[in-house]
Amino acid sequence: MDESNTLHRKLLLVLLIAWLGGGLAACSKKKDLSPPPLNLHPTEAVHIHVTFDNPDDAKLYRLSMDGLYQNQQEECGYIGSWWAGNFVYPSGQFDIPNESTDPRYGEFTIYLDRYNRETCNWEFVSFGFKVTNVSNRWHAYTAFGPKWIIPGNEFKTWCEFVDADPNMCSDELRPAWPQLVHRVPLTFRVSQDSASLHSRPPGFFDHFLEPTQPAKASSTDAFQAPR
Repeated sequence: MDESNTLHRKLLLVLLIAWLGGGLAACSKKKDLSPPPLNLHPTEAVHIHVTFDNPDDAKLYRLSMDGLYQNQQEECGYIGSWWAGNFVYPSGQFDIPNESTDPRYGEFTIYLDRYNRETCNWEFVSFGFKVTNVSNRWHAYTAFGPKWIIPGNEFKTWCEFVDADPNMCSDELRPAWPQLVHRVPLTFRVSQDSASLHSRPPGFFDHFLEPTQPAKASSTDAFQAPR
């Protein structure tokens, strides 16, 4: 009888594990993360002008940009791993062509309404910027998010070349160091007539409350003399 009960419990345990595994697999089923349809007539444009602070750098380097678009709504992504708890959002990075024919500066247009879908529409998040040496193909990379992309805003970056890739750019001028081969300072200007970025749609984790720290007792409360 004991062996029969043990076998029965093992069977129930196996069935329970199989049921849970099937349920988790169904919940974590990947959704279609393909880009939404392109908007054939976008109108919400952000115009960014990039200038070499040192004109001679324009002879040695070329400028390029890409844009990150994604959607962070819960119903538009999927949980990639229940064990790690990561939520996968649909996203993609796409080249933004340099419209300038003058190597001394770059002109880039970012369309906020690049895509056209009522739900799960991909929103512009940030742009990446790359400076490439035309002779040895070394490049330095950086990215700028919403706090920089404001109509009328002007900001700088310094791209430092140390060795073969990767090299980085910084929004702060740092002291020169021995390995530094060359530094390329750039100035970015967001045109005043640019469109303002959209507010970010709520993400999967937005409904979770921030952890709170318990209030600390004051020293007078902690060491109050007994009555």
